[in-house]
Amino acid sequence: MEVSIWQFGILLIGIGFCIGFIIVCINLGIIFKRSSEILVKINKILDDNEKKIGNIVNNVDNISSNVDKVISIGTNISNFLKGIEFISNLFIKNEKRRKVKNVTCDK
Repeated sequence: MEVSIWQFGILLIGIGFCIGFIIVCINLGIIFKRSSEILVKINKILDDNEKKIGNIVNNVDNISSNVDKVISIGTNISNFLKGIEFISNLFIKNEKRRKVKNVTCDK
C-alpha cells in the first residue's frame, strides 16, 4: 500500500482537528462546571442579601413611624411655645400701656 504525502497531510489535519475538538470540549466542560459553581454562589449571596434587605425595609418602616411621632411632638411643643409667647406679648403690651403717664399742659 502506497501512501502519498497529501494523504498523510490530510490524516495529520484530521488528527489535529480531533485533538482540537477534544481540547475545546474539555475547556467547555470546565467552563460549565465553573459557571454552575458561580451561579450557586450568586444564589447564596442573593438569598443572604434578600434577608438583609427585608430587615432594612422593616427597620425603615419603624424608623419612619418614630420620626413621625417625634415631628408631631415637636410641632405640639412649638405651638405651645407660640401660645406662651403670644400671651406674654399681651402682658407686656398691657404693662407698657399702664406705665404711660398722663401729660397735661398747665398754662
